[in-house]
Amino acid sequence: DTQVIMSIANGAALALGRWGFLPYQRRKVEEAGLPTQNGDTHLEAGLKEDFASSKLSQEAEVFSTGDPAGFTLIDVMAWGSIGHVLGYAALAAKNANDLGVVVSPHW
Repeated sequence: DTQVIMSIANGAALALGRWGFLPYQRRKVEEAGLPTQNGDTHLEAGLKEDFASSKLSQEAEVFSTGDPAGFTLIDVMAWGSIGHVLGYAALAAKNANDLGVVVSPHW
């Protein structure tokens, strides 16, 4: 029962992040444009130096997942954390309800 609740909460949060919020966020960034410094985007400015570009490419490989939409390891950890919070909240509410504590509002 606990595993099912946690799995559903995590799966729902990851799916919401991947197919719901990721396209919305990418669309908004595209509309607003990337931030610039001295006329270059932050990425272009960072790639101008040889050390920075080699360091940046090494770090980028660590976080890549191969997802076609660009859902990265950082996204998985963030949305997985949200799923865990929702799962623990559901479990706490279920446990409180089993003990006779009213956790939902009654107007």
